[in-house]
Amino acid sequence: MSGSDNGKNRRRSRLLVAAGYALSVAAVAALVTGASFGFFSATKPTRSNTFAAGKVTQTNDLTGACSVSNMLPNGAQTTCTLKTTYAGSAPSYLGLDVLIETQAGSGGTMLYNPTDSANDLQISIASTNPTVAAYTIPASAILCPGGAPGGSTCYEAYHQLVSTTPFTSSSPQVTFTTTLSLPTTSTTGYQGGAAQIILTAHATQSGNNLQTGCTAGQICNSVNWH
Repeated sequence: MSGSDNGKNRRRSRLLVAAGYALSVAAVAALVTGASFGFFSATKPTRSNTFAAGKVTQTNDLTGACSVSNMLPNGAQTTCTLKTTYAGSAPSYLGLDVLIETQAGSGGTMLYNPTDSANDLQISIASTNPTVAAYTIPASAILCPGGAPGGSTCYEAYHQLVSTTPFTSSSPQVTFTTTLSLPTTSTTGYQGGAAQIILTAHATQSGNNLQTGCTAGQICNSVNWH
């Protein structure tokens, strides 16, 4: 992704990071508006034409133990959930953005460290309604966005398709579950490290915006996410 993508003006609500091994998860709805126009009326020249604009909108609910402190390398799992309900009038695709900001502590090693993927903070993201077993966890470092804690290294995987079938106002609520653990093989280098995992669910109209060749849980660039 480009630096301009990293600087997108997204409203994000974040939970504060606790001391020690810590994880914070935050989420926000991005509002994208699409238009669905009615037919012109031409019965009488003096009659006004009318237009009806469709809406692409959603509501979110962040639940679960989403501020985790004093994690120990014992393999114990902690989960956080983000619940998203699509409520727009125009059929739309739903996308999920994953941003990880991580910092080193007294041990000197970033808590999330893809170069040591067997021993660092273990992160997995899945969903129900629809069921997606695993979303992409980013592993390539990017330029951190503004607001990231000092000393951060950042990773992102934007525009992951939630379903190849467009959502409608009658679609069920989607629940994203983030699961976290620190393996028993983690070394003292991870001591005092911290990370923030920021999930952003967003929608864009599907009309005249067909996705091609995309798979749920993976980045989809054929959709115009605006």
